[in-house]
Amino acid sequence: MFLRNAWYVAAWGHEVGRALFPQLVLGQPLVLYRTADGTAVAFEDRCPHRRYALSKGSLQGDNVRCEYHGLVFNPEGKCVYVPGQPNIPPRMRVRSYPVAEKWQWLWVWMGEPELADPALIPDFGWHDDPSWKRVGGHLKFGGHYQLVIDNLLDLTHETFVHTRTIGNAAVAETPMQTKVEEPYVHIERIMRDCNAPPLFKKVRGFTGNIDRFQFIRFEPPCHVVIDARGVPAGTNDLDRGMRWYVTNSITPETETSSHYFWAVTRCFAQDDEAISELLHDQIVKTFLEDKDVIETQQNRIDSDDPAKRVYDINADAGAVAARRIMSKLIARESTTVSA
Repeated sequence: MFLRNAWYVAAWGHEVGRALFPQLVLGQPLVLYRTADGTAVAFEDRCPHRRYALSKGSLQGDNVRCEYHGLVFNPEGKCVYVPGQPNIPPRMRVRSYPVAEKWQWLWVWMGEPELADPALIPDFGWHDDPSWKRVGGHLKFGGHYQLVIDNLLDLTHETFVHTRTIGNAAVAETPMQTKVEEPYVHIERIMRDCNAPPLFKKVRGFTGNIDRFQFIRFEPPCHVVIDARGVPAGTNDLDRGMRWYVTNSITPETETSSHYFWAVTRCFAQDDEAISELLHDQIVKTFLEDKDVIETQQNRIDSDDPAKRVYDINADAGAVAARRIMSKLIARESTTVSA
């Protein structure tokens, strides 16, 4: 169901500090915290003694104490104290997970620890680039993560779902071009001389038609970056136009729920806090509309015959390609583990 040898976003870096932070990732309960020197730690949120949640415990320096029977575990997951018992069984330990901090996010590796190379984390460099201004957040969707990926790889729905923010007729009326370079999927949609959607007008004051561009990249297992641009029709004038990157990292929570980590970074009006607040508010409204769609889909899927055929249309090319890539990677990993 999930690709385990991969990096997944577990939290925004600012969310995790000197307190125990529970998070469910790929169906596994984790507890995250920082040691006194700021190093992020992630391990199984399950005491090996009687399976109590360690996130309900307390920090003792850099160690975690289980508040059921008082066992203490160090940041590597090793038990270092059992009340009333001087000898500690070597197997009394908690599984720890590799953690990396990059692009303002905390990433966890849920598979084989020796394969956890931080160089494999996707390049979201504009998150840290001072010439780009960022807003972002985290939502939970009650739907399978691939439904969210499908949603992001076919933006046709903007015309019908997001009429108050980023939707206009041109999105649905303009065909997409899809290119597969495994393991990546690239999609582009170029809309010439079209009406500016409501959010574009609010943040850039467009009064006439625009040329609108969407360049989308899928990177396994669950990352989608949208390079969105709009300029006055017939020009290439970004000084009077807009450009932002929408970074979407969809971390599976369970088989039917997902963490949606997102950021929008723009290269215009970086010092305008009013635009930042407006953009954050409008993007959240947009994603909540997506949340309603995804959760309705999941509800209908759960009550449907799993053998029933799903029919694709031309606009599904990118989503279908991404699903095929993921199926290959999961099958390959499963075969390797079985061997």
